[in-house]
Amino acid sequence: MSNEGTPDKQIGESLLIRVVQDQIMNMINGGKVSVPSLPAVQPLSNVQHQKLLDQLAQSVKVIGDQLNQEHTFNHQIDGLASLGDKNIFSKLVEGVFSDGQINWGRIIVLFYAVGKLAVKMVLANLPRVFSEILDMCLDFFRTKLLLWIHSMGGWINSISALTQFSIEHISASSFCTIPSTELVLAFVCGIALGSIIVWKLSRSS
Repeated sequence: MSNEGTPDKQIGESLLIRVVQDQIMNMINGGKVSVPSLPAVQPLSNVQHQKLLDQLAQSVKVIGDQLNQEHTFNHQIDGLASLGDKNIFSKLVEGVFSDGQINWGRIIVLFYAVGKLAVKMVLANLPRVFSEILDMCLDFFRTKLLLWIHSMGGWINSISALTQFSIEHISASSFCTIPSTELVLAFVCGIALGSIIVWKLSRSS
C-alpha cells in the first residue's frame, strides 16, 4: 500500500509524544509532580490520520502491558535510568537495534522504553535529561527510522504486523548463571535485549 498523502513523520512524532504523555499521566495519577515541557510537534488535521495515531497508541499500550510483566526488561530499564544522563538514549538504541535490523516491533519498543525512561527522569528531578532523551529520540526517528517506515509503505502497514507481536523468552535457567549487574551491563553494551527478547513480526506483503 502506498503511503502517499500519509504524514508518516507527523504520525511518528505524535506517537512518541503520546506514549510519553500517557506514561506520565499514569505516573502522576492525581499526585503533584513537576513535568518538563514536551517537544512541540505538528498536530494532525486529518481525521483518518488521527484514527491511525489512536490505533498505534493502543498497540503501544498493549505491547507495553506485556513488557511491564517482564522482570528482565524492567531491570534493564532501571539499569539505564541509573546512568542519569543523555547517554541513556544511545545505550538504549544499541540494545534495541543491536544487530542493525529495524522492524515495527522494535520501533514500538523503543518508543515505549523512552516513555518509561522519561518518567524515571521526571521522578529523579532531571528535567534536562528528560528533554535530551526526547529530542534525541525524535532526531533518531527522523534520521534513521523514517526512511525505513516509508519503504514499508508507511505507518498504515504497521497495524497488521503489530497485532501479531509476541515475546519469546530464552529459558529462565539461561539467566541463573548471569549476575543481575552483568545483565544490565550486557544490555548497555547492546547485547542482552537482542538475546533475551525475540520480536516475531509477520513480514509486510
